[in-house]
Amino acid sequence: MSDTVSTTKHAAPDLGALIERTTGNAAFAVVSLRNLSELSGNHGLSVATAAQKAFKERVAGSLREADQFLALSTDKVCVVFDHLMDDNHVLLAGLKIERAFEEPLCIDDSMVRLDVHAGLVYYGGRERLDGLSVDDLYRFAEAALSRAVEKNVCFEISSEEAFAAMQRDWQTNHELDKALNDHEISLDYQPKYRLEDGELVGAEAIVRWRKGGQIIPPQDFMPVLNEARLWDLTLYSLRRAIREMDSFNTSVPIAISVDGRVLQHPEFFNVLRSEISIWGVPEGRLSLEVRESRFDDAQTLGALEELRALGVTVVMDEFGRGNASLEKLRDLPVDEIKIDRAFITNLVEDEQDRQLTAAIIDLAHRFNKTVVADGVEDAETFLYLAEAGCDVGQGFYMSAPLNEAQFAELTALS
Repeated sequence: MSDTVSTTKHAAPDLGALIERTTGNAAFAVVSLRNLSELSGNHGLSVATAAQKAFKERVAGSLREADQFLALSTDKVCVVFDHLMDDNHVLLAGLKIERAFEEPLCIDDSMVRLDVHAGLVYYGGRERLDGLSVDDLYRFAEAALSRAVEKNVCFEISSEEAFAAMQRDWQTNHELDKALNDHEISLDYQPKYRLEDGELVGAEAIVRWRKGGQIIPPQDFMPVLNEARLWDLTLYSLRRAIREMDSFNTSVPIAISVDGRVLQHPEFFNVLRSEISIWGVPEGRLSLEVRESRFDDAQTLGALEELRALGVTVVMDEFGRGNASLEKLRDLPVDEIKIDRAFITNLVEDEQDRQLTAAIIDLAHRFNKTVVADGVEDAETFLYLAEAGCDVGQGFYMSAPLNEAQFAELTALS
């Protein structure tokens, strides 16, 4: 096809219709014109308008009769490539898009280059979607598009293995939704002890998914949850922990891990205020642990300030894994620093980890922050941390996570 092919030839009413019309092995692609604003600013509106038209015509012109095209916006289109033999045909589809934009565009005596990137997902037959929505495919293609932009290449293809991983992630989200409804989710509590004298000073609520008689560790499902499931699970954990802490014979704080994305949910603070009010949670009784990697986000930092104003203790989780510097600790809206367990686990053998841990403890204390060590698994680590002045520890050396009844029994004895 030539560059002058009309974009309406491959038009479809919506993304779902594109998928439904496929009859063979197919791939889904999102193609984006990245420098439209730059063209408009440097050359004017007429050049930008011509570039938009040329962009869509060139993409459409690279397609076969079996392929389908849909313009999503002025600078983004999606394509379904149908009747593909295998991954190699997806590569050829990407190369055709790349070749379509090799030559610059001549507009009003100006030579301009269209900066185009694409993300492609090969999923084979339509039946292999197995419940995956068009939105799922679109997000996956957008992720491949982002990788193409990062690598500064025209296109990026998600492999067969990557698509299989996406299917597994979707299945996990679907099963977790059912698990919440079927009461397969509960909370265990891992005690936190003051290292100086061994006194119980808190506990972390840990999500437990008991599926078919087996416990699925949080690290096996938490990283793949979409925002909807993450929100549902956080609400469940928050409400259950607040309800259960009311029955414990202790005033020590209960900590809940919260993803930074959940803090930015428009309903989060409404729900939190409501739960605190209903259950009469006293100041300092509830702690929220947020990963260090979120502390470079201005919106998250504002949310943390709001948490502290509500009397909620803020814990910077996994400190040492992200980008927060020791020098910035003074100004961060945080009450406690939890050192990442990767450093704690290797303390006995690794001199650098010992030096880094000692530096964190020293500087955090200078800024009146409490230091918590996660992953204390043996006596040698416990003794080193106590001698280094670490305030609090948690880990199997002191206690494994306990279910609600076990933790209630522990608090009754304390």
